[in-house]
Amino acid sequence: MTVLITQVYRRFSDLDPLGHVNNVVFLDYLQEARLRVFLQLDYFEILEFIQVMVHQSIDFRHPLMYSTEPLTIEVWVSSIGNTSYSMKYRILSEKGELCAEAESVMVCFDKDKAVPIPEKLRTALQSILEVE
Repeated sequence: MTVLITQVYRRFSDLDPLGHVNNVVFLDYLQEARLRVFLQLDYFEILEFIQVMVHQSIDFRHPLMYSTEPLTIEVWVSSIGNTSYSMKYRILSEKGELCAEAESVMVCFDKDKAVPIPEKLRTALQSILEVE
């Protein structure tokens, strides 16, 4: 499995009244990680077609507190279909603690219907596809 690693910084505004990173902010971190993965793959055509999120799940494992040190997010592709693909993530604290595991499913879309994944995107995704 090829895992891409990216880092994301927490903001003070990410905290809830208990001093933890609010659960909804994890979605922002995953979105940022997805974008950075495409940049690491030198895939810049991401804005030339539409993708929609059809599924997002997060399993919270350990609370995240504020720190000026970045989070580490590990990202890989778990499956590639005709019109959709799945990405998995591990969010690690600055101490290396597993704080969350997540999965998202994206569908390539045009107007009102799903369309095949563009070939250049498929090639980029295959480079980080989890092979069992």
